[in-house]
Formats: sequence, structure tokens, C-alpha cells
Amino acid sequence: MRYLGRYDVLAVAARVLRCASDDVVRRSDLDAIDRVLADVRRTSGLAESAGVLLAGLVRERPFDGANRVVAVAVVLQYVSLNRADLQLEPVADVDDLLDRISAGDAGPDDAAKFVRSRLEHHPVTADDLQEDLKIELLLDLDDAVQEWWRGDPMYEQFSEPARQVIVLAQEEARGLDHVYVGTEHLLLGVIALGTGVASRVLADLGITGPAVRDLVVEIIGRGKSGAGTGAIPFTPRAKSTFEFAWGEARARGAEQVAPEHMLLGVLHDGDGVGGQIITKLAEDVDKVRRKLEKRMNWRQRSEDLVTGMLASDPPEKWTTYGRRHHLVAELNSVLDENERLHEQVANLRNLLRRHGINPDD
Repeated sequence: MRYLGRYDVLAVAARVLRCASDDVVRRSDLDAIDRVLADVRRTSGLAESAGVLLAGLVRERPFDGANRVVAVAVVLQYVSLNRADLQLEPVADVDDLLDRISAGDAGPDDAAKFVRSRLEHHPVTADDLQEDLKIELLLDLDDAVQEWWRGDPMYEQFSEPARQVIVLAQEEARGLDHVYVGTEHLLLGVIALGTGVASRVLADLGITGPAVRDLVVEIIGRGKSGAGTGAIPFTPRAKSTFEFAWGEARARGAEQVAPEHMLLGVLHDGDGVGGQIITKLAEDVDKVRRKLEKRMNWRQRSEDLVTGMLASDPPEKWTTYGRRHHLVAELNSVLDENERLHEQVANLRNLLRRHGINPDD
């Protein structure tokens, strides 16, 4: 998602109000604009964020004169920036929505519903993505990865499997001759890892590496041969996925970011290529999220049980932080094996049923 900044909004206002930039700054409530833009960045999905933007600008009235016209113009600019068009006909419906927002009878959800029903997305091409990289990243390809990896406190909290996902994502990008790592490559990295909760949930739902790669090529194409050599930068969406994963890990009380937190980040950004692919392959993204969270919660309860048992023992018996982590890692291995056995039993039961045999007899 490409977001508008304060001065993007003011530039639109200046064009609508036909005044100079310094004049529009004096005539606008900059704090109100910043509040609305902050709310927009907390949403996911183009329709939802555009709804928050429209409702916020209409309610906050940051512009001196023609506030509603400026608000609509800003939203049009925002959806256009994200390669979409917003159809405003019939205009009477737009006026009705703005009247209800002004009166407090409609809010962001109503605005989002309105936007969603009139939104027309443009297909994303490989050239578009390359242009995004030039505009948004402005990074030297040789230094981009090292700049993010080195000394970042967020990255220090990534577990070893999560770091492996990042390395695998880079390899997937190189394999497709892409000069960036996006959410689609992170999704492929989670699948390629092959172990853990996230990989298993995707496998259970039939979301495989070959199927995802085929859709990546269908949506954005392959890059130029040899373009993926050297260090590869992360797109802004990929970085947002890392940040969301970090926030999810902390919110759930996890000590490290795991691949499942990264998959939640990909699911959160439904407009990213990774999220689009999951939607196509699984149809119901909420089902994927619910299944993933169910597995995560079950695993967390098991880990909490072991942690509680260790905490209840005399301190001289469990003197090291590393010992506890070693036991939790052993527990995870047992749980992984237990899940595999359960899946094998379930598959055998289904196979027996298909052959007319009741597995419970």
C-alpha cells in the first residue's frame, strides 16, 4: 500500500482551492490532517483505508473552504496512487454519504463499503513494481539487505526459523529474477521452510510452492535474466510485514518473531501480492487466519505449561535461561511430531472411509 503524506494532501488541496502552497498551509489544520493519515496507516486494504481517509477528512474539516470537495479529491488521488479508480456516479449518492458522515450518521465502515462497491483495480505489471522500487525504496541494491539486517533491534528478536524464511525468500526472488523481496517471496519462504506451524497450515490448505510461483509469474511476471544477483532490497510492504510480525509476537507474549507471525503479516496485507495469492488459492483468507491462530494458540498453551512447570521448581534446579529454551525447543519437536502423527491418522481414516470402511469399527 502506498500512503499519502501530509504534503501530498496539501498539494491536492492547493489544486482544488486554487491557491499557493504556503497559503493552503496557513488555511489548513495540519494536526487534523496528521490524525487522519495516522488512522489510515492503521488499516489494511485499499477500500478500508480510503473509507477511513474520506470519513476522517469530512469529520475533521481540516480545510478552510470546500472541505468536502478537497476530501473527495484526496481520496481519488489516494486510490489512483494505488492503481485503482473510484467511480463517483451518481453524484447524488456521494452527496448523501458525505451528508450522513457530517451528521454523524455514517462512519469509516460506511465509507469503506461505498468505496469498495465503486473501486476498479488496475492490473499490476512488473514495470509498475520496478517503478515503485525507484520511487519508494531509493536504495542501493548492494547495501539494502545489510542496512536492514545490521543492528536492527527488531531483527534481533527474529527466531532462527524466521531468519531462515528471510533467506529462503531472497533465494525465491533470485529464482524468479526479481530485484526485490516482496510479500509473495516471504510467502514462498514460509512454504520452503517446510517445518513449523505456518508451513504446516499452508500445506494443509493445499497452498504449495509451485502453485504460489505460478501465480507470482501470472500476476507480476519474471524479471530479466540475471537481474537477481547480489543483495536484494525489501519492498515497503515486506518491511511492513516484518513490523506487523514483530508487533504480533509482542502482543502474544512471544519472546521472538516466528514464521507464523510473519505469515500473519502477509495475511494482514490483503492488497499485497502475497495476500492476493492466498486469497486465490484458499478463497477464504479468514479461514487461513483462524486455522493458523488455532494452531498457534494450542502451541502457546503447551509452551506456557512447560514454562509454568519450570518456574514452579526450586530456582537452583533451573539456573539458566538457555536450559528453559532448550526444553521448550524439545517440546516443540515433540509437538511437531505429534501433529504429523495426527495428520497421518486423519489421512488414513479418510482413506478408509473412501473405500467404504468405517475406521471406528
